[in-house]
Amino acid sequence: MADQLTEEQIAEFKDAFSLFDKNGDGTITTKELGTVMRSLGQKPNYGEVEEMIREADIDGDGEVNYEEFVQMMTAK
Repeated sequence: MADQLTEEQIAEFKDAFSLFDKNGDGTITTKELGTVMRSLGQKPNYGEVEEMIREADIDGDGEVNYEEFVQMMTAK
């Protein structure tokens, strides 16, 4: 899927991913996702955030890496 993206789209996804990946370790955790959502005025509970991560987490490690993030963002 990522090979079909324009350079501009790839740059936008990298920027967006870095906003969520607060500690820069290459993954988005439930804590990081919840923090960003709350900063945007959302009020998800832990279970809702956990479910969002679970839906995007292809490899089952409990976190969302960049490739999984791109897949989630480009899913139809």
